[in-house]
Amino acid sequence: MSISQVCIYIAVYIFPALFLFGLACVVMSRQSRRLENRLVAAILTTYSIFFFIEFFRHLLPIEYSSPISGVVFSLIGLLIVGFSFHLYIHVANIQKRLHKFGYPFIFYFPLLLMLVVQVLLLGELPSFIHEHKGIWYVPVFNGVYYTMLTFSGILNISMLVILLLGLRKAKNIQRHKMLHFLIVCTVLSLTIKIGLGYPNFGEYIPPYPFLYEGIVFSVFIAFSFLHNDLLPNISRRYRTLFDISPIPIIIVDGNLDILEINKQGRFLLNMSDSIDKNLLKYAQTDHNKNVVRRLIYELQQTGTLRDYPLALDNLFMDGILHFSIDAKYVVTGKERTYYAMLRDVTSEVEKEKMIMHMAYHDVLTDLHNRAFFVTHINKRLIELSRRPSIEAYFILLDLNHFKTINDSFGHNIGDQVLQYTAELLKDAVSERDLIARFGGDEFVLFLDNFPSREVFDAWLLRLRRTFSENKFTYNNIQIEITPSIGVSFCPDQGVTFEDLFHEADLNMYEDKESLKSRK
Repeated sequence: MSISQVCIYIAVYIFPALFLFGLACVVMSRQSRRLENRLVAAILTTYSIFFFIEFFRHLLPIEYSSPISGVVFSLIGLLIVGFSFHLYIHVANIQKRLHKFGYPFIFYFPLLLMLVVQVLLLGELPSFIHEHKGIWYVPVFNGVYYTMLTFSGILNISMLVILLLGLRKAKNIQRHKMLHFLIVCTVLSLTIKIGLGYPNFGEYIPPYPFLYEGIVFSVFIAFSFLHNDLLPNISRRYRTLFDISPIPIIIVDGNLDILEINKQGRFLLNMSDSIDKNLLKYAQTDHNKNVVRRLIYELQQTGTLRDYPLALDNLFMDGILHFSIDAKYVVTGKERTYYAMLRDVTSEVEKEKMIMHMAYHDVLTDLHNRAFFVTHINKRLIELSRRPSIEAYFILLDLNHFKTINDSFGHNIGDQVLQYTAELLKDAVSERDLIARFGGDEFVLFLDNFPSREVFDAWLLRLRRTFSENKFTYNNIQIEITPSIGVSFCPDQGVTFEDLFHEADLNMYEDKESLKSRK
């Protein structure tokens, strides 16, 4: 055997074998847990073994070709058939029709049966007879050869039927593409089998057309990975989800340098392609930097955060942006990594604030309403009970002749009078004091910031003077606002809202009668 002949064998058999085996490794490296990948890798590996065996068969004397083809080829061929049927049934998604105890063992039963037959009838099974033509040991084109070739073609047609059945029911676009790919591959394999298997080309081409089928199948697999991505790896899938996610996703290291950030995250941080990608740089304001540091501290303490609220200064306009954050802190050796997903809940927070404001505020005057006042005065009274030396003042106020104002000028003017009254009361009290509109023309206040009753009496006198000196003006018409005021003292006249309200109500009517008598 010449060196040139061995080089031809290496080029025809070893290089394709190595290519198929390498491709099988690529398939497994993409997603080894996926059944389709395992089966494709198994088929490629088996074809690779075929090429290696063919190489060594041509290095041995011709008398070894028949036993090798009779034993090894038949077993490896059945293994490829089992893998292929298993792959096609799974991709076509019709495995549910098979009995659960028979699937997937039914695909590999012929291989097991052939092993048993080979052991029991070794040397008696019909095998290919080979002859020397050129540099090849080719099979004799007899009945055994054509029977095996025809049977192999029937298997190809059966696989094609399986794929067509699956294509009729395929709803997933990815599965639909895969089935189309396998149909084309199967038709092309059958065409090669018929076109190269039945004619006798003698010494002009290497023997056995199924080897060319293996190469064609390999090229299709390579094309699918490089162009169509019909068997995408999991990292690419997650990269796509990462990029198209409407939620900002940010991954930073222990120094808060940004390792990964998606499109929405870049928009949030107004990030350009600058080299400096430290998260604190993009926080910009001191408030935002402190919030980020606090978030990192919480992550280090807990490891995982769910729905963590974050309020950041809006970097584009005035206001606050509210986020709900899911974050994870991962330590690998000396490396620290922080993963965070930010969901913008600004509109939800603003709506919630609006709802809360409406629930506890009077719509007309924007003062607190009765529900808020009663809740908070009870809390304030509990605090004062712990400090009995402090005196507080409960004030009930309504407007005299308010019905006359409504009847004379209309309810719209009456509403404006109530709003004007609310503004006068807000100007007269401090932020700590409670003030509310109870309904109609009735207002209530609770004050506890006076050092003595004399100072309170002076304030109350100024309040009455404020109303008398600040008349409501409408179309050059001045409307006098005269309040009736009732006061009760805590703790002398009560320590509960009910007691203080009752006492102030009585005193307010006394004040109303007193004002009438003055006129």
